[in-house]
Amino acid sequence: MSTFDSNNPYTLEKNWTFTRHTNEELDAIIQTAHSAYLDWKETSFAHRQQLFLKLADLIDSKNSELAKLETIEMWSLRHFSKNVIKWTANLIRRYANNAERILGDEDFAHDGMVGKYRYDSLGVIYGIAPWNFPFNQVLRAAVANIVAGNTTVYKHASNVPLCGQAIEDLFVEAGFAKGIYTNLYSSGSQSEHIIAHPHIVWVNLTGWERAGSAVWSLAGKYLKPSVLELWGNDAFVVLDHSDTPALVADAVACRINNGGQRCNGSKRFIVLEQYYDEFVEQMWQYMSTQVKRWDPMDAETQLPPLSNADQVAEVHDQVTRSLADGARLVTGGEILWDHWQFYAPTLLADVTPEMTSFREEVFGPVASITKAKNTEEAIALANNSEFGLSATVRWDDMQQLKEVADQLVWGMIFINNPAGSKASLPFGGVKKSGYGKENGPEWLRAFTNKKAIVYSIE
Repeated sequence: MSTFDSNNPYTLEKNWTFTRHTNEELDAIIQTAHSAYLDWKETSFAHRQQLFLKLADLIDSKNSELAKLETIEMWSLRHFSKNVIKWTANLIRRYANNAERILGDEDFAHDGMVGKYRYDSLGVIYGIAPWNFPFNQVLRAAVANIVAGNTTVYKHASNVPLCGQAIEDLFVEAGFAKGIYTNLYSSGSQSEHIIAHPHIVWVNLTGWERAGSAVWSLAGKYLKPSVLELWGNDAFVVLDHSDTPALVADAVACRINNGGQRCNGSKRFIVLEQYYDEFVEQMWQYMSTQVKRWDPMDAETQLPPLSNADQVAEVHDQVTRSLADGARLVTGGEILWDHWQFYAPTLLADVTPEMTSFREEVFGPVASITKAKNTEEAIALANNSEFGLSATVRWDDMQQLKEVADQLVWGMIFINNPAGSKASLPFGGVKKSGYGKENGPEWLRAFTNKKAIVYSIE
């Protein structure tokens, strides 16, 4: 029997101990999900809509309770968690209210053929979730899977099991039948057993590069389609502008959001040389004096602890290697020992493409600044990454900005705005940031078979 703990990263106290499912238990769970699917796929869009709207209302009514749960497991700021959970409830409403329009039958008549397209559900989806947004990351994927007529089994990250179980409890309380959404207490090593199961028809993972590579290999081995949303190492490109203080405030907010533990949070700051020294100076002043680090339950706290001790060690190792590579430490670069899972807001300057913090995604409050001689070099530096999730570009000239955006090789480009996520906006990247898009109309159709039914051919 294998167990694992949920621990509080701030107080270091144990929340609860959980027992992992055996392979035999996993088989029974998947069979239940398949049996539920056979009924669920026949339900009307109106009934699905009713249940999901009830789920959204339930999440809103429990917002404070859920935010606290998220905070005590991975120490997202509680006030930040409340906002994300509210946004997640609204995302569910958007899916529920638009599913029939997006997934309903479509008549066609072309090339001498008359017929219709039908979006058929597929079966049981296996989802794998990260810890950094414990409710949002799961629900934005699982709700799209389920509203399309599938059922889903979800392996949440091992450090947020209370959140994982709370999601299943929400589905049950909202009136969904047993097996439509099921939380798994499984290990990464059990993923092959799950993916190989004949009732698993698709795999959906949000996570880091190594996990994505492993799941992609297993999905291919068993001929199961997959969607992977992976790391970012996103670029924040600073071109000609007239308001450095406001731009720096945005840059710091982008970097420390959720403790820097956000795949689409800006990490590499590429600045034209005529603004470089001023940008570094003002970012140093902001990060060293204006970022409040304290209890994540406190509404004024801006920087929470990192999610676990391993994450702290990883971030510190990346900073240490970057300094050894030749980066200049402007501020931070240390573990704050008053609470051992805090990492100091850190600014690395004079970063070049061969250095660790330019090549690797640093999942913590660490900003790397690189100087560019001109716009062309800034574009080349932004694109010089194995990853390609999202980028943001700042310039006072909107027409020039649009031309620059066309040249950036990223899944999402945000002009004079921080990178973000909307229910209506396809979310996903290129290169090692994965494949497939979450959110948007395509996301509801991703886990369906677009079946062509031809009535007549001339």
